[in-house]
Formats: sequence, C-alpha cells, structure tokens
Amino acid sequence: MIKETLKILNPWWKEEKISKELAKPYKRHPFKELIKLLKYKQIIIITGLRRVGKTTLLYQLVEFLLKKVSARKIVYFNFDKTIEEITQIFEAYKNLTKVEWKKEKIYVLLDEVTKLKDWASKIKLIYDAFPNIKFILSSSSSVALESEAIKALAGRYFMLNINPLEFSEYLELKNKSKFLKQPELWEKEIKEGLKNYLTRTFPECVDWKEKARIKDFLRTTILDRIVREDLPEKFKNVNRELLFKLIEIFYSNPGMILNYDSISRKLKISKKTLVNHIYFMEFSYLIRRIRNFRPSMLASSRKLQKVYAYWWTPLFCYTENLDFIIENVIASSFDARYYWRNGSKEIDFLIVKNKSLIPVEVKNKKDILSKDLENIKYFLKEYKAKYGLLIYQGQSKKLKINKKVLKIVPLWKALLFKDGLS
Repeated sequence: MIKETLKILNPWWKEEKISKELAKPYKRHPFKELIKLLKYKQIIIITGLRRVGKTTLLYQLVEFLLKKVSARKIVYFNFDKTIEEITQIFEAYKNLTKVEWKKEKIYVLLDEVTKLKDWASKIKLIYDAFPNIKFILSSSSSVALESEAIKALAGRYFMLNINPLEFSEYLELKNKSKFLKQPELWEKEIKEGLKNYLTRTFPECVDWKEKARIKDFLRTTILDRIVREDLPEKFKNVNRELLFKLIEIFYSNPGMILNYDSISRKLKISKKTLVNHIYFMEFSYLIRRIRNFRPSMLASSRKLQKVYAYWWTPLFCYTENLDFIIENVIASSFDARYYWRNGSKEIDFLIVKNKSLIPVEVKNKKDILSKDLENIKYFLKEYKAKYGLLIYQGQSKKLKINKKVLKIVPLWKALLFKDGLS
C-alpha cells in the first residue's frame, strides 16, 4: 500500500520532471529563504495556516532540486496518508528506487508531519543517525507551541513561517508588479487593489469574484477543517462546538480583552477547559494573543491580554466592521506581540526591537484629529521610543513631537513597505 502511495506522490522518479500544476510558476517571497536554508545541515520546518501554499512550496523545491540532483534522491510524503512509523517510508523508498538511503545524500520532504505520532522524536532519531539526509518538513500547526517537539529538536532545525499573501505578492500575482516600482504614480490603482486584497489573501482566491464564494471557502476549507479534523486528530477532549463559539466571539470583536472568568461563566465551562481550547486555537493559527507591555520594565504582563484573529481574512465571515478588521490587518501583517495600556491611555501595538520601542496606532479614517494623537504623543514624551507610527487612510506626512518623529502613513504604504517602517 505504501509503495503505491509513494509512486503516486513522487511522479518525478519516472518522469524526471514535475508538472506546472504541482510546482506553480509563481514563487512566493519565502521561497528564496527556503533555498538559502538548504545549505545547512539542520531540518527546515515550514509552518503556517491551512491553504497558504506550504505544499506548493515543497513542490517548487522539488523542481529546484531536480536541476541539481537525481530525481530518485528526492522523496515526498504527505501524512494525510496514515502510517505508524517513518521507517516504513524509507524501506518502501529503497525498494522502489534502489537508493541506499542510509548512505546516499537524499532530500526528504514530509508534508503535515505533525500528524505522525511522536513525530519529533522519530525525526530526531533518524536525523542524528544519518547526517546524509536533508529533512524539509511542513505543518499547519504552530510547532513552536509543541514544547516536547521543540525540546527534542533543540538546535536541529530552522523554522520558516508562511503567512497568507502579502499585499506585494497579491499585486505580483495580479500581474501588477509595475505598481511596486513606482508606487506614487500608481497610488490610485494600488488603493483599488487593496480593497480586493483584504478578502483575497489566500492564493487560490486571488482571482475569485464572488464574495459569497470566498466566505464559503474561508468557513469550509479553513475554519471547519481545522475545528472538525485537524485539532481532534491532534488532541483529546476537543469540544468542536465550543471552538466554533469561541471563533464567533473572538472574530466578531477582534482586539477584545481576554477575560477568562467572564467567558467561562458566559459559556458555562470550566476555566481549565477554556484555557485548553484557547491553546488549541493558537496552536492551529486561529488566534493570536497580544500582551500588555510595560516599557519601564521592558516586560509584558499576563493580565489584560488581547485576542485577534491570527490572520484577518476569516473575520469577514463574522463582521463587516472595518475599524475592527483594519486593526487586525496591522496586528497580522506586523506580527504584533504587544500593545500598551496605562489607565485610560492606550496604544494599539508596540514593536519591540533591540530594547527600542515603536508605538503604532491604527485609524480607519482619512482625516486625523488632534485627539487621535493624544496617546501616541504621551507615549513619545514619556518613553524611549525611536519614533511613532500612525497608520490611516489618508496621505503620508511627518510630525515633530518632543524632538521625535511621528510617521503618519496610509494603509497601503504600510502594508507594502512595512519592513522599512519598523
């Protein structure tokens, strides 16, 4: 059985090439980083939300490797197909290709590897015993939250996280790369593209017209599959109904304070059950928690945590409130970890880099009033911030505040050039 599966999954063993349907022509930005990591001995672990293109990335890697090594030195397996031991793959592989996998340099691509029981310890055993094997793994769950896996593989892996499409990738897929070279010239067209991008961040939805079809995709292909299949396969005592209720609560009001006592009372569940299911949601890239940062201590507090969707696009299934959605857009795009609150004053997000702080405020409006600047002005005055960043729907400008600069940036520019902002 496993031999037949391997034949189907590895057509290049016979054809010595891979089809464009599998290795799609457009290569996402993380592909370059993946290629760079090949020269190291360490395992590469590709993680990310469902349907972001992890499998496509693996197939594109196969295409790249076929130009460098024999087709039979590349083996791919997807753990949607159930097996008990990873050695079953290697023995079947040897039988089919006659490659001496214990001695020869080979590339082993294992898709959705975390579905294999005790996967990390099994990979570690082979990795340590056979340095000739280069492992490239993928997972739709947050391996970083698997403490046992991280412990087992300590010092043996590099992590490559893949998000849904960046705005620049979306424009490239729409054959609008010229917009990126002269953004000021194409500002009007970029803004129009942004409206469509916000609901089409998953690669297969890029050219879809009907919003109802997109919402159905988000619900059935992503949320339902995670709740009904992925999590119950991985964990015991998963309450699917509870997960759907929590998704509705958090996605209807992104940025809400996470009050365990209040939510557990409302849903009539124990606090322990709630804590476990919030962990499940983080593990599967459904949500992200953002902590209240204390600049004076350069530390974060466990209290007053906020909850956002890990990626904003599924929010459209639960709310049309663009104020909420745009704030979550920045939380997702900037991989926000912290915000700041002190009494009645609050900053949406804090970027913390090398002990320096950058306060970020998000306003879904074209005109900024003086009251919109009060909190960020206070923060820039009181703390050692490099500068401040306010993201809104208007035009670029800069303000001087207490000898510090406040960059006021339109949303489209913040998404296209975020690396240059922080």
